[in-house]
Amino acid sequence: MFRLVPAAALALAASSAAATPPDPADPQASVRPLVHRSTLAGRAAPDHPELADWRAVNERVRAVGGWKAYLKQAQMPDPPPASPASPEATR
Repeated sequence: MFRLVPAAALALAASSAAATPPDPADPQASVRPLVHRSTLAGRAAPDHPELADWRAVNERVRAVGGWKAYLKQAQMPDPPPASPASPEATR
């Protein structure tokens, strides 16, 4: 039985050595077909909000103070985080 293991290993090595890859410089060499699988294929399409009239949106921005109002809002400090509930309150 132990004589079969080296013989099988030798046969496997010989078969893999015989299957040499094709020459990459040979334009007639056969190659595997190219398969493209999109990484986004399984992803659901995003929900787009309804588009509004750009004139109405611009008017709303002007009414609230324009870009300066948004700048002030962006520069405001973040509110403090909510304190976690005490273990006593969850019982």
